[in-house]
Amino acid sequence: MKLKNFFKKKKAETKQVQVGNYTLWANAEHSIGDHLKHYPYYSRNLPRIAKYLEVKYPQYSIIDVGANIGDTIALLRTAQVDQQVYLIEGEPSYFKLMQANLPQFNKAKAYLTFLGEESTLQTGAIVSAEGTARLDKNAPAVIHIQKLDELALTEQFEEVKLLKIDTDGFDFKILRGSFELLTRFKPVLFFEYDAVYLEEQNEDGLQTLHTLQQLGYHKAVYYDNYGKMLLSTTLDNQPLAEQLYAYMRRREGAFPYYDVCVFHQDDEELADEVIRQEMKFYS
Repeated sequence: MKLKNFFKKKKAETKQVQVGNYTLWANAEHSIGDHLKHYPYYSRNLPRIAKYLEVKYPQYSIIDVGANIGDTIALLRTAQVDQQVYLIEGEPSYFKLMQANLPQFNKAKAYLTFLGEESTLQTGAIVSAEGTARLDKNAPAVIHIQKLDELALTEQFEEVKLLKIDTDGFDFKILRGSFELLTRFKPVLFFEYDAVYLEEQNEDGLQTLHTLQQLGYHKAVYYDNYGKMLLSTTLDNQPLAEQLYAYMRRREGAFPYYDVCVFHQDDEELADEVIRQEMKFYS
């Protein structure tokens, strides 16, 4: 009887969701299936960008930070992007679900770790709900955090040309912990840009964009959080950057945050082609 009840409990805690052409295991309250069903552009922009990159870089690697249950690689493979993917997730329950889903995909390596600006021990615990995870700094626990630069060096990440980060406010800390990788590979960056989450972490989003500019990053494409393209600009357009940041503060606009795709100046022609292709897609 106890064993039977155990399996009933596990079944209630998980579900299967359709993500592109794949069926994935998810925790019961995970929202990815509903988002993909109700918002036709949601999370489909990154796979398109990854496909555009193949014109210039036929063979390259993708880093997926905040890989969750593996939904991004499912959408990449659905878009016929068959590049190597390094999946990084720190929340143990999502990582276990991702491990259950990964046998469907080739060229995929998964790492259970939290990333940050420095390799350190930090007080706190991860609280997860509806497919996202947040850090509770008041929890009596200790989390090991490492820099992406160190993980990439230890695990010998090669030919990285796309770095995706979706970590609910920790995105810029992770970027600052990956400057060696950015300098070496100059990957296209795709990250969440949420003023509320950033300010909870005492982050200055505008300053980090300026730092990326100093590293040679130039053109940027802004999307709303539902995946619809808003505009393209350059990182040296400070007034526009300030206006865009002001719009999402306190989440009083039509959508709560942006996803931003940023290109290094060495990929200027690639950036122009991606923008052209995206405009064609939406038209």
